[in-house]
Amino acid sequence: MNVTGLPLLKNAYSKGFYLEQNNPNPFDGQTSIRLNLPCKAKVTILVTNAFGRVVDKIIANMYEAGSYNLEFLSDGLPKGTYFYHVVADNFSDSREMELTK
Repeated sequence: MNVTGLPLLKNAYSKGFYLEQNNPNPFDGQTSIRLNLPCKAKVTILVTNAFGRVVDKIIANMYEAGSYNLEFLSDGLPKGTYFYHVVADNFSDSREMELTK
């Protein structure tokens, strides 16, 4: 797995925490995940397989308020269903994604 970046999207502040569905989904090797933070928070994003086993810890860092875009590369993962989970302060959410390679 490889992360190509988590840049702040200027002037895209959120009124609340929100995790968007990855795009594209299903994906073949690379997908984008967007996250909105209303305040500075420690963010952890994990990817698990369909059995709940953690296959990657994408990030675990402090981020300022704003909208962030994460490019996720599925290097080494077999095709199948995966879930990405975000935890930031008192917020947590998960989404399903399908790897088709």
